[in-house]
Amino acid sequence: MAGKYLSSEISFGHVGLVEKALFAKHLSVMLKSGIPITEALEIASQSASGKLKFVLTDILKAVSTGRAFSDALGDYPKIFGNLFFHSVYAGEKSGTLVENLEYVSIQLEKEKDMVSKVRGALFYPSIVFAAALVLGFGVAFFILPKITPIFEGLRVPLPVTTRALIYISHSFEDHGMAIFFITVGVLLGLVWLFRQRFVKPITHWVFLRSPIIKKIVLGSNIARFARTLGTLLKSGVGIEEALEITGGTLGNVYFKSSLIASAKRVRTGEKLSGSLAQFKNLYPVIVTRMVRVGEESGNLDEALLYVADFYETEVDAATKTLSAAVEPALLLFIGLVVGGLALSIITPMYEITGNIHR
Repeated sequence: MAGKYLSSEISFGHVGLVEKALFAKHLSVMLKSGIPITEALEIASQSASGKLKFVLTDILKAVSTGRAFSDALGDYPKIFGNLFFHSVYAGEKSGTLVENLEYVSIQLEKEKDMVSKVRGALFYPSIVFAAALVLGFGVAFFILPKITPIFEGLRVPLPVTTRALIYISHSFEDHGMAIFFITVGVLLGLVWLFRQRFVKPITHWVFLRSPIIKKIVLGSNIARFARTLGTLLKSGVGIEEALEITGGTLGNVYFKSSLIASAKRVRTGEKLSGSLAQFKNLYPVIVTRMVRVGEESGNLDEALLYVADFYETEVDAATKTLSAAVEPALLLFIGLVVGGLALSIITPMYEITGNIHR
């Protein structure tokens, strides 16, 4: 196994959700048609490209030597993850591998859709912020040094904004490169910091209480929790194990810890709906009620998938609302910056013309 880990690390590329979803779907169709698993994997590896092709070729070799398909998938946990592995494992044990692969493909497709919507909502603000940053440095390095000497030679009282402009210009003239590298270093440092595990409880707490993105964070985590748990239960995985696996797939530390705690309570005989009800700030009443109905009717997996559909629609609406709210705010911010810059330049001109007329 160590050799496989090493080989998978030195291969280049990235295996996306779409590639994994298509692989699961195509493999399910081929197995349903009666094609043996080794032949189906051979066809899939020939159709794949990049890193996935390399991985599937390795998995095919392992399965051809007699290893179970799920066991071979387990050699690549970073690529296929717990959901894929446990669904395949449960399918092999229960004889429902074809159905479980279909469930996995649907789950991955839904997850890809949701990730794309969230990233799409954040794409425009990120581009505008980056463009504003580049423009700001361009003005500070190339335009201000040519304008400020004119203002310094004027024998009129300068407004605060113009004096600030002159100060900024001198700062960039004297320490321009240092300011640039410090700014880049701070931004890279913040990115690194936000990715550290010890910071996540703070950032995730802020996200869950931010009026702008709270609905997206709650909705996306609930949708992923419900669909992953529903898919695992539908695949034949036990409720306790499914809760632990689902907790491992969630990004938010508070949702993750809530499912770990719920798995422990369910193990002692408590209902899942009752356990989730203890976390009212994470799971709204509609979620716990739907879970309770699913438990009472014996269709918990279907109830969870319904919840997932509902919250995926909510996330879609929330991302559109976020985009609609952020765009005017960004335009207003840029307008204020440009207006302040123009005011700093134009005001001294008016002072000069006023003195001439007098």
